[in-house]
Amino acid sequence: MTKISKIRTVPHLVRKELVALLAGCAVLILFSSSLDAPMGGAANPSGVPVENVKAPWIFVGIQEMLKTLSPELAGLIIPLVTLSLVSAIPFLRMRRSIEFMMFTLILGMASLLTLWGYVS
Repeated sequence: MTKISKIRTVPHLVRKELVALLAGCAVLILFSSSLDAPMGGAANPSGVPVENVKAPWIFVGIQEMLKTLSPELAGLIIPLVTLSLVSAIPFLRMRRSIEFMMFTLILGMASLLTLWGYVS
């Protein structure tokens, strides 16, 4: 019979996580203070060209689909089907490999559309 050893998490693990959090914050602060944000000139509300307006990063994929597909398909049907599939993954009776493949495919497509909108 093997003896189960207990791992103390309160002083040891919490201390390691706190050090990692502070180190990560310090790296982010140093990185963000050393580089300037890629800002343009002063805002001009009367002369903003439509081509240069970009959505927040989470909606860039939908914005790129709206440029090429019909508004009903790109703005309503595809996002609803995608969200329905992602939310249905835990309730579907499939093998883990198919669930992982479906999740990876949806995540990959969202990442690809976001990257496409960022580059273009």
